[in-house]
Amino acid sequence: MDEHLRGRTFLVVAVALLAFTGWGWWHEQDVSKSAGRVALAHRLALHAAELRDRDPGTARDLGLAALEIHADRLTRAGLTSTILAWEQKGLDADGADQVAVSGDGRLALATGFDQAQVVIRASGDTRVLGERKGFVRVSALSSDGRTALVAEQGAATTVWDLDDPWHPVRRGTLRGKAASLALTRDGRTAAVGGAEGTMNVWDLTDRARPLRRSVTAISGGDTEEVALSADGRTAVTSNDHGPVTIWDLPDPAHPVKAGELSPAIHTATALALSADGRTLVVARLDPGERWKSQAVVWTLAGPASAASTAPSGDPARPVPVASIEPFDAEITDVDLSADGRTALVVESEGGGSLWDLSEPSGPVRLAALPRWPVDPAGGALSADASIALTAGADGSGVSRWDLRRLRETAAHAARSLCEHGGRSMTRANWDRYTGGAKPSDYG
Repeated sequence: MDEHLRGRTFLVVAVALLAFTGWGWWHEQDVSKSAGRVALAHRLALHAAELRDRDPGTARDLGLAALEIHADRLTRAGLTSTILAWEQKGLDADGADQVAVSGDGRLALATGFDQAQVVIRASGDTRVLGERKGFVRVSALSSDGRTALVAEQGAATTVWDLDDPWHPVRRGTLRGKAASLALTRDGRTAAVGGAEGTMNVWDLTDRARPLRRSVTAISGGDTEEVALSADGRTAVTSNDHGPVTIWDLPDPAHPVKAGELSPAIHTATALALSADGRTLVVARLDPGERWKSQAVVWTLAGPASAASTAPSGDPARPVPVASIEPFDAEITDVDLSADGRTALVVESEGGGSLWDLSEPSGPVRLAALPRWPVDPAGGALSADASIALTAGADGSGVSRWDLRRLRETAAHAARSLCEHGGRSMTRANWDRYTGGAKPSDYG
């Protein structure tokens, strides 16, 4: 009896071991097959990115194949970028390497070299803002599109009235050399980052008679970047050798230093502040072997501690919530939609990229803006992120990108491709880019 029981036990154990071994083998094969699908999908997505500019049709086919083989953030963003490339149009603004856009996307201010131009999007008409005597260093456009600021190298800043964009009118002058400029949404307040390391706050209620409300000294060299919230109650500055500083401006005549980013950032290359002043993106050079760039997302609405009575959104307590992946090239410009949910990042050698900041702690890459015709130097987003503009580093022109369907495209890239006339990949291209893989293994 015992021998019979032992025999049955041995048989059960043997069967169990065999089953486990078989399951392990099949599981290993399944994992290997899954890894192979991911690797092939990513390889096709990379090939598509390489071909996006010179062979958009093949890039489209490769991107769709990659998404069908394995759908993830990389393959979805790749196909979205290819589709987005078809939404690009050039604006008649030769010579521009800086660009700004009104909140509704109706007007663009393109500046660079020796001229500043207003481009009226609906008609494509361009109006030059006066004759320049020198190189245009910086410029700014109010969100309502009614006021523009243009500063020449080593000269004062000119205030332009764009109430009738077809007939711009020169109004007033802001004294002093400007290194950076910012305007509130209604254009009634301007912040000027001084070339001598200052922040000047101006009242532009009467644009013909600007009134300087305050001059604040900032240590660290030229004030290279300045940003304002839509209501002008918060300002952010950065300079050559100093930290990024947040200013409280409920009284423009008496700016109050609210805080500094910690750890201190002394290598900021660009910054953007959302309209409500609650989200800040700072691009910086990260000291290290290669000095890579990264864009850090900060919230100025950090949770108050039990011992703190500071209100939500207190700029004195900036909190870093995420870093957008490192970039090999310097980030030359960043911009935010009014609600802070979409970011545009411009690289000196990599084109532009769009990021979803709906969850600030987890930025999601939505798409890349191809380098057309060359690497961009500047970029801008409309208030609702429906329009993006990029300006070529060599003054080769301004590109306009229609982003109205961006999030829908990112979520349903394959469907959007079909609406654009998607097609199947040829067998020759399949063999070429997959290395002869069997289509039936990835059907």
